[in-house]
Amino acid sequence: MSTEPIAVLALSRAGACRTLADYIAALIAHLDTADPTAAARLRQVVGLRRARISLDAETVDVWFDSGAFMVEEVSIENGAAALDGHGRTDRRTTLDLLDGYAEVTDAVLDGRLDLVGTVDDVARIFQAIAILLDGATRWPPLQRLAEAYRADPCLHVTLGPRPTRLRTGFVGDPVSTEELALLERLDLLP
Repeated sequence: MSTEPIAVLALSRAGACRTLADYIAALIAHLDTADPTAAARLRQVVGLRRARISLDAETVDVWFDSGAFMVEEVSIENGAAALDGHGRTDRRTTLDLLDGYAEVTDAVLDGRLDLVGTVDDVARIFQAIAILLDGATRWPPLQRLAEAYRADPCLHVTLGPRPTRLRTGFVGDPVSTEELALLERLDLLP
């Protein structure tokens, strides 16, 4: 699939629905134009890895081939491609990350963002997400793309109200009464 911003802009002007592949291709193309240093850092972090991204009902594979960004919708034919990582989330979580209502770590701990891969691959996924979120909040072309995504009527996903903070426990957090009761019931207390 082409990463040319012109093709993506033409798609939106024609009133056609954008796919996850369209949004990701536009995101990378706009990052290349708006912040070449961040785009180069993204390519360095990702390297030769291939990842699968699932967002609601859509799934794509993404990778760089000789520096060119590639994105491909997952189908029966390519569904078994060799992967170095897989991330799964939903539109609400994506918007919460873009709007600063959620941090990547919290989204993972709260079960709203699933990341699968080796420790190194997951760490690189975190870095790639951080680079993309930074660009999406600082550069007007990426901000406009986020607004288009937010307003896209073709996504057929009812967002509903923003969830209250789930606050999954983390090392160092005080142990809740419910957690102690569960540990006692499972006979896991010292």
